[in-house]
Amino acid sequence: MNNERQVILEKERRFEHTPIPKLLLQMSLPMVFAMIVNGLYYLIDAVFVGKAVGGNALGGLAAGFPIDMLVVALGTMLGIGTSSIVSFKLGSHKKDEAASAVISAVLFTIILGAFFSVILMIFKTNIFHLFGAQKQLFEYANDYYSVIIPGSVLVLLSFLGINTVRAEGNAKLAAVVMFFGALLNVFLNALFIMVFDMGIAGAAWGTIVARSISVIILIGYYGFNMSAINLRSANWRINFIDVKRIILIGIGSFLNQVGFSILAATVNILLKKYGTAADLSVYGVISRIHIFITMPLLGLAQGFHSIVGFNFGANNYKRVSETVKFSFIFSFFIGLFLSAFLVFMPQGILGLFTNEQEVIQNGVYALQISTLMTPIIGLQILANFYFMAIHKPVKAMLVSLFRQVIFIMPPLVVLPLFLGKQGIWLSFPAADVVTATVSFILLLRSVNLLKQN
Repeated sequence: MNNERQVILEKERRFEHTPIPKLLLQMSLPMVFAMIVNGLYYLIDAVFVGKAVGGNALGGLAAGFPIDMLVVALGTMLGIGTSSIVSFKLGSHKKDEAASAVISAVLFTIILGAFFSVILMIFKTNIFHLFGAQKQLFEYANDYYSVIIPGSVLVLLSFLGINTVRAEGNAKLAAVVMFFGALLNVFLNALFIMVFDMGIAGAAWGTIVARSISVIILIGYYGFNMSAINLRSANWRINFIDVKRIILIGIGSFLNQVGFSILAATVNILLKKYGTAADLSVYGVISRIHIFITMPLLGLAQGFHSIVGFNFGANNYKRVSETVKFSFIFSFFIGLFLSAFLVFMPQGILGLFTNEQEVIQNGVYALQISTLMTPIIGLQILANFYFMAIHKPVKAMLVSLFRQVIFIMPPLVVLPLFLGKQGIWLSFPAADVVTATVSFILLLRSVNLLKQN
């Protein structure tokens, strides 16, 4: 018991006294690495499907991609909402209340995931047609998502567990779990598609089995009492006050991902009008690349979120301000590094996913233009996580909608009328510039107000 208390005190001292740049690196680097690995879940399926099954199969993934984003939206909402409460409660030395929030989140996630899966299975055919699945793409979409949808509860639980582990300061374990899951996903995709010849369904099974193993590891972590939060002796029931708080805090991230889902659906519909089946396959690749490039920035934001949440709970606003400043700097250089590959090596990147020249040729311009403002997209992500960490759900919700809905929909509707499908791709950098500017202004005002307290 004394050893457990000593570990907890050491974690608290680290959040309160470690220099911010060092602490940010300690908390964020494992999560940056882990989120990059997590992004591989979305790239791995596309790589194996594009190479082994074909270009139309990539189009099938694109037709159901908004479903992926809805699952991610729910997982992010539950994970970020719970981790915010856990960080705040640990900073306030209220471990029992942190345990109550985790238990409520786990039980609610299981119920929500089951309900969500049933609804999507009932309406999946309508969803595929609505999101642009042409006749030659429908079978692929159905085969893949008929596996992914029922397994979505496992995806939600893995999001929840990883975020909770990270919130209590164990970023290394969160990274290890994510890395192991992604590595297993690569192996299983190769096994199911290349060896067992299961086609696009094999990619789906690889993802679900890998997520299952991650959940089992997390259950072991809490079951064997290795966590600072004691779940074994707690009362296992849903506290709906906790659930309400989780939803209110996480709703911003949820809407951000829902916005991505709406964006993906809108682009699919516009490409069906202004482009070809090959262009839909291009977006099947690019949409997953878009997710992948945000993953290291989300990793930084998650480390940032834990530090801000703890120090906000401890009323240490100077450290909150320092965390914001250094996170800005780190996010810019991460984005700049990623942008160099996307702008100067588009053919090589697209060639990883498909051998079909029409898809590669159509995709070069689309990839270069749509990712042009990658160095500044971290501003919106950090602003979103900041407002969640200081328990400002309305502002977090507003910021989360900037890039995916509010500032991209007008150019996405107008530009294609004059520029065709090129206008679709130009809408992305236009929205990124406006989003970064407004997010920076809101964040700067909030931090200045905190510093005055």
